Amino acid sequence: MIRSIMITIFFTCVYAAAYTQVNYVKNPSFEEFSLCPTDADQITYAKNWSNAIDTVFHSSSNWQSEYYNSCAIGNNKVQIPNNIGFYQNARTGNAIVGASFYFDKSPPSSVYPDYREYIQGRFFATLQIGKIYCVKFYVNLMESSGYSHNKIGAYLDNGDINKLSIPKATEITTITPQIFTNTKINDTLNWIKIEGSFSATGNENYITIGNFFKNADVDTEPFWGSQYSYYLIDDVSVIAIDLSADAGKDTWVEVGKKVQIGRVGDTTAQGLDCKWYKKGVLIDSGAIINVNANSSINAIDTYIVVQNICGVIKRDTVNVKTTGLGISEMNFENAFSIFPNPSNGNFSITCFAIPKASITAKVYDLLGRVVHQEPLHFRNKEATLNLNIPSSSYILELKDEAGNVQRERIVVQ
Repeated sequence: MIRSIMITIFFTCVYAAAYTQVNYVKNPSFEEFSLCPTDADQITYAKNWSNAIDTVFHSSSNWQSEYYNSCAIGNNKVQIPNNIGFYQNARTGNAIVGASFYFDKSPPSSVYPDYREYIQGRFFATLQIGKIYCVKFYVNLMESSGYSHNKIGAYLDNGDINKLSIPKATEITTITPQIFTNTKINDTLNWIKIEGSFSATGNENYITIGNFFKNADVDTEPFWGSQYSYYLIDDVSVIAIDLSADAGKDTWVEVGKKVQIGRVGDTTAQGLDCKWYKKGVLIDSGAIINVNANSSINAIDTYIVVQNICGVIKRDTVNVKTTGLGISEMNFENAFSIFPNPSNGNFSITCFAIPKASITAKVYDLLGRVVHQEPLHFRNKEATLNLNIPSSSYILELKDEAGNVQRERIVVQ
């Protein structure tokens, strides 16, 4: 029986895949902004972030949290790292936000006695019911803060928190955050991690960060002269605790160059805690890293990624082969790897370098007859070959203009 078969040939040295969601938080390190901040009370300039209870807080710009960005050059109110209230670099990138999480209610009081701020971010998608998620963010005490304290936490819901009927800039103590810290955060130099896990109810698509406890339940320590605390926040993440580690697909790099490994191209992988090892030695951290080619052509280096999500450790490995400057300089007979083989008609062919000349594909039956022939047209280093042939064994020939040939037996099941 004759059927239509598609053989997909991927000439690619770059890892690509259909990604699962990693970090559910949009704009987790506040790098994306609609406007560069010019003054206090401009958290909404950071895309997908605002204060909780929007309609109340936004009735007066004086009750919004702050957005700081290095783009605000010369503005000592909102620039970083040098600011009138602190000197602090962002933990990653160029932006952070700041908020007041505690107010001493004893007189004199220059603002509302129940004054607090709560920053709120949006998710890419709703969390899955029953699934365990790791919630993590980093805080740093502003140098001119009046107090340091504990009980800083995160509450995740469907946005109903914004429907609470309370006066503007008022403490929220009627809900229980899924995670919070019992340790006082008083470090003005280092970024301190607050982390915990919880089981989702299946309706969470907002995260609100702040202090949800009454003053009597908060352990405080006077730090400066004012009546309020003030913390800087960066790198917020909500990640499924069962996420598999991913070092990327085995790849190749030309001698003298670099290549990316890990979750290459996955823009949702921000905030993932990954450590990379080579021959047992820690070499880098991050969901994506750059590695150098080996000094020896045809050498294969193995890298191990160790992923930590709320204490759940997972590992994955990737091999990187060093090649010459291009296919024409190398052994063309081993230039392409074809897999899976046999298959149902879908084959992937991975190259170790970018072809320098056009490639023609021929498919022969076992009697040596050409059953298909066409030049391959590349887009983003990929080409496809559509065949209309019976299920059987064939010889796939890849040939460049210089006459270099690679032949492989393929089986269409």
